[in-house]
Amino acid sequence: MLSLLTLAGCSKNEKPQHQSPSEVQNPVKESDLTTVRITPQAEQRLGIRTVTLKTDRVQATREVGGEVQAVPGQAVTLVAPVQGTLRGGEQLTAGQRVRQGQTLYQLVPLPPERDLLTLNQGTEQARIQLRVSRARLQRAEELLADRAGSVRARDDARADVALAERNLADAQARQAAMSGNSGGGQALPIKAPLSGVVQRVAVAPNTIVTTNTVLVELAALNKVWVRVPLFVGDLRRLGADQTVSVRPLNGGAARVGRPVDAPTLGAASGTATADVFFEVDNTDEAFRPGERVAVDVNLSNAAGTGNGSAPALTIPAAALLYDASGGQWVYVRTAPQQYTRQRVEVQRAVGDQLVVSRGVQAGAVVVTDGAAELFGTEFGGSH
Repeated sequence: MLSLLTLAGCSKNEKPQHQSPSEVQNPVKESDLTTVRITPQAEQRLGIRTVTLKTDRVQATREVGGEVQAVPGQAVTLVAPVQGTLRGGEQLTAGQRVRQGQTLYQLVPLPPERDLLTLNQGTEQARIQLRVSRARLQRAEELLADRAGSVRARDDARADVALAERNLADAQARQAAMSGNSGGGQALPIKAPLSGVVQRVAVAPNTIVTTNTVLVELAALNKVWVRVPLFVGDLRRLGADQTVSVRPLNGGAARVGRPVDAPTLGAASGTATADVFFEVDNTDEAFRPGERVAVDVNLSNAAGTGNGSAPALTIPAAALLYDASGGQWVYVRTAPQQYTRQRVEVQRAVGDQLVVSRGVQAGAVVVTDGAAELFGTEFGGSH
């Protein structure tokens, strides 16, 4: 009886153990959930091909952003050779492409200011001379009426008035022709000296401009420079004649950028970078000034010698798959007709190979051809 009471007292004083709100039973590794087993016939239909991974020496590369710029010295600023009125150019806008010899404006010259001043002075003198001649004629007629003058003096005064009127009319006609300039003068064509793109339009059409007024700025595009900000530490690993690969951000073909003999410019303070420049052939005008591009820069050893290669594990680009969340995967053959989907992390691309930082090891047999078909088979496809 005493032992039973003791056991009952212990059971009353015993506290209940804490229970977790959730519990995972029979945990399974990720690799066990992603194994695909297929028959030899299905393997043949899918066209499965594999490659054994090995460690290779890969060129050290930096992928950085660059900016396309017009080549200094190939930008041209057109100015008005004389003062005049601009005709045409209504459709000329920044960013528009022009061809060498294309007429951009028609400039109708105006007379120089000193010529206008001389014409104004001549017209005023002719007007004063006419007033004096008319006053003399009036005086001569009054003297003749008072029998104090002669007929000859009156006739001479009349001739002077007629001559003064003719001189004033000629002066006024010359002044109107030169100052008005209604467009009958010889227009000067303003043509593009090179093929390129309009950088800036400085004047509006149908306006009067003075000599040396900036009209438009053009930039040649047969060659462009690419400004590349590099970390200062990488400058020592950049060879003197090292070329780079320049790629448009829309996925177009890459082009070779050759180093330019230009001073290394410091970038914004606090960025620890310096700007270097590379020249790219742009005969087809695919690149435009101000465009952002991707630049692949090969780096040498820290001492500036050698090709800067280092051992790295690479996989063919065809072997890489992406899931809906952007995860990177490959299929590894773990047994005959058995393939396991394995997560990897790709560091960068080198040609048609991808440098893998983790996820697979050297010696693994990775699927190249047929990887997408295995992916479809795993998620509901049938073969």
